Amino acid sequence: MGKFSTYRYLELKDETPSPHINVRSRSVPQPRRFKKIFIVLLVLVLCVTYFLGLFAGQTQWFDGIAKSLGYESVYHHAVIIDAGSSGTRVLAYKFRVPFTVFGQINLDLVDEYFEETKPGLSSYVDEPEKGAETIVHLVKRAGHLIPADRRSQTPLIVRATAGLRLLPRDKAQRLIDEVAKAISGSGYDVGPNSVEIMDGSDEGIFIWYSVNLLHDLMGGETMAALDLGGGSTQITYQLNEKDTKLYPSNDQYLVPAGKNNISLYTHSYLKLGLLAARYGVFRMEANNDTNHFTSVCVDPIVQKEKWTYANKQYSIDGASRPSNMKREGVYSRCQSLVSRYTRATIDWEPSQPPRGAVAAMSYFYDVAADAGIIDVMRGGTVSVSQYRASALRACSASNVDQPWACIDLVYVVTLLQEVYKIKDTEPISLFKKVNGHEVSWALGLAYTTVMNRLARA
Repeated sequence: MGKFSTYRYLELKDETPSPHINVRSRSVPQPRRFKKIFIVLLVLVLCVTYFLGLFAGQTQWFDGIAKSLGYESVYHHAVIIDAGSSGTRVLAYKFRVPFTVFGQINLDLVDEYFEETKPGLSSYVDEPEKGAETIVHLVKRAGHLIPADRRSQTPLIVRATAGLRLLPRDKAQRLIDEVAKAISGSGYDVGPNSVEIMDGSDEGIFIWYSVNLLHDLMGGETMAALDLGGGSTQITYQLNEKDTKLYPSNDQYLVPAGKNNISLYTHSYLKLGLLAARYGVFRMEANNDTNHFTSVCVDPIVQKEKWTYANKQYSIDGASRPSNMKREGVYSRCQSLVSRYTRATIDWEPSQPPRGAVAAMSYFYDVAADAGIIDVMRGGTVSVSQYRASALRACSASNVDQPWACIDLVYVVTLLQEVYKIKDTEPISLFKKVNGHEVSWALGLAYTTVMNRLARA
């Protein structure tokens, strides 16, 4: 069984068994007025079957009746700042508490606000005050979703991800302190732990929560979640009890899901985000400390292409190649290099693929959309073999508009197959939005924060 999570956002369910209700022990006298007794019996049956879990959709049914009778909904809000390596995003949420008679409190997501600014917070490492200003600007932009009289009760949480985890500790802390000071007078509920660098395991768990909440899967068979950011990547999925021995105990967490607690495996790989890996491969090829790279993963037509990473600008050239080199050879030369970097960087790899259907987000989506594998608006389902076929085309095409297409596609193939053990034809569902809502770890954090507040109240 996995360890109890050390983060404070999730509170485990009380697993004390509820009292058993014996339906047969109740007796009803012979009715004189059959119609009245039938109505009473019907109500009793509905109540009993609710407790027994036999009345499917009962919560929605009662909620619908309550709304038709004028039930005044209760709303709660949360504002989350995702200070990522490639950009900073604000996600403000409005939740509704459905009417319930017997069941546990739940939340419906009814509205959200999303906005993003670039570059990421880590780019302001030498100008922390200016970095804090970008956070304050986003908080103000989200204010229209939060009623003024509710802001003092609305949690405002800022979480920095891999961009700050990759900085020297003292410089990262200066950014954190400056942001905390800047938002302290925002009027929102800001506590001593409202601004922090997020642990990679939390990032993985909350994106898993988000994708499964949006698909209403928390009470059943859940989806595995793969997230690919700029500086790190995470994999998270539900474990069977027999599988726990196959994974490090430090990567196992016991979390609430529906009415029960379940075991999750999650692992975060620092420096294996898309941009960090691209930089790592270029740097490994150069084999010295330079701002000018020449790469076999870039077409020779690309020369002196400017690229900014971690607030530094680099110049990239495509390496020359034999005129008769076939595209398989071009791909193989790049893939060998990418695989070498990936193998040198990983700190752990599982022995089997993720359990359950697989959902992938962020740069997994963007790379596929840029390659034309999926519709940029609707997303879709892909496979490793489709990513590879696109990589083969990209690595042999002279495309100055997408100079990084070859290395990015090759990296995605390598990560999925060599690290995450996903088979060639395994379907991978790519999501940016579900039912109009952004798929972000911020939703999982907002949901569990509000739920925990309601439970304590």
